[in-house]
Amino acid sequence: MNRLLVLASAITLAACGNTGLNTSHSSAPDTAEPANTVLPSAPRPNVIIIMADDLGWGDIGANGSEIITTPHIDSLADEGVNFTSGYVAAAVCAPSRAALMTGRYQQSFGYEFNPRLRRELGIPVDIETIADRMGALGYSSALIGKWHLGQVPEHHPLNRGFDYFYGFTAGGNGYLNSAEDGEYLSDPVEGSAPGFRRMRLEAGFERIEPEGDLTSLLTEAAVEFIEAEAGDPDPFFLVLTHFAPHTPLQATHSQLERYSHIEDQSTRIYSAMVSAMDDGIGAVIDALERTGARENTLIVFMSDNGCAAYIGEGVCSNGPLAGYKASYFEGGIRVPMIASYPGSLPSGVVFDAPVMSFDWTVTALAMAGGDITGQQFDGVDLRPYLAGTAVGVPHTRLHWRTLPNFTIRDGDMKLVMIEQAADKVMKPLLFDLANDPGETRNLAGARPEEVERLAGLFAEWNATIPEPGWESQRTGTFQLPDGVRVNVYN
Repeated sequence: MNRLLVLASAITLAACGNTGLNTSHSSAPDTAEPANTVLPSAPRPNVIIIMADDLGWGDIGANGSEIITTPHIDSLADEGVNFTSGYVAAAVCAPSRAALMTGRYQQSFGYEFNPRLRRELGIPVDIETIADRMGALGYSSALIGKWHLGQVPEHHPLNRGFDYFYGFTAGGNGYLNSAEDGEYLSDPVEGSAPGFRRMRLEAGFERIEPEGDLTSLLTEAAVEFIEAEAGDPDPFFLVLTHFAPHTPLQATHSQLERYSHIEDQSTRIYSAMVSAMDDGIGAVIDALERTGARENTLIVFMSDNGCAAYIGEGVCSNGPLAGYKASYFEGGIRVPMIASYPGSLPSGVVFDAPVMSFDWTVTALAMAGGDITGQQFDGVDLRPYLAGTAVGVPHTRLHWRTLPNFTIRDGDMKLVMIEQAADKVMKPLLFDLANDPGETRNLAGARPEEVERLAGLFAEWNATIPEPGWESQRTGTFQLPDGVRVNVYN
């Protein structure tokens, strides 16, 4: 099963080390054009995309965590590329996943807000998912973990391109079968029932009640899928969407042992949940190595959005980034993102130019031999940029929208337009991310012409986007450093 895909200019990368990575910024169109470089044909890789849920940028060792140990995630960064300006297309769960599954801005097909209790909502059935496309290319595929993209049959993972499903279709879950299995806290999310929440799982279309904890069971299913597929002549595609460390905070007694020194219960449980997921990623890597598939496998790790403020101050970390889940500050949309592909991607490299989660949709399809030209994708093939053969950066301009709020990043300048809670007037927040990555200085008052310029650029993009397919059913408020309270919609 020698499906190692050699990237363009692999020899150049080996000779030049990190200098082949172009991380400069420009003010060109939204997506820079790759150089006219023909990538060589080669056997196709296995592809594994691992997504955490509400994991903060600073919650892994590779990004500086001093509380949580994540040796297996860190090893992917040591052996691959750490995308320190890796973004997701939404600041909350389901819309972020819709973008990854399609390679497009989710607003382009109406998926602007979380479905929240509306089981019938999902990605329109006339839009192909990455699983549809990988299946057409001969890949066997599995979705293991959280789906959150529709709970009726037409939107079930098995009807959206995946061959195998083990996990749960809803947006929330528990981790344990019994309150006696570990420690737990009530879910602080609005509308959640107080007390213990029990785990619910599905295999295919059937409810199951296995023994064990959620994170470990998802890991076991992923390992079993790898072991079953590794000997097959055709490659496989695995999307492993862990629920950890999303609330409710729950962990088994054994998972908590390594953090027994932490007095705060929320921090102790959260840390144990992240480490349990990291252990599972280690088990996936071990399975690949044991079956001889590691050298032929691209692994991409990311979170669906930043960590949540509502779990308590200091419990999670978005590192030096401002804001949290549901906001368009960097801490809400800039996430841990790492890719490892031995012998094909650079090793031990930091790539700081902005990339978006849906770039991996397109990159994986290109690696699989799919035709990505002339397709309605917003993502780009990242390989030429990692090989140093592309002109510019993958994206000079990125957009976010949950009406009435919106954000645009153009080069290093970022405009956040957010609704004031008191009077519903839109408040501009302008940041220079090159000089102020923590978004501490609002330049809107000093540079009104830049606010106008960025708002105009956003309007051009917005004119191509339809109205939301449904309304937001959850509004939150938070206070800005200047004391103004603002609304967020998700």
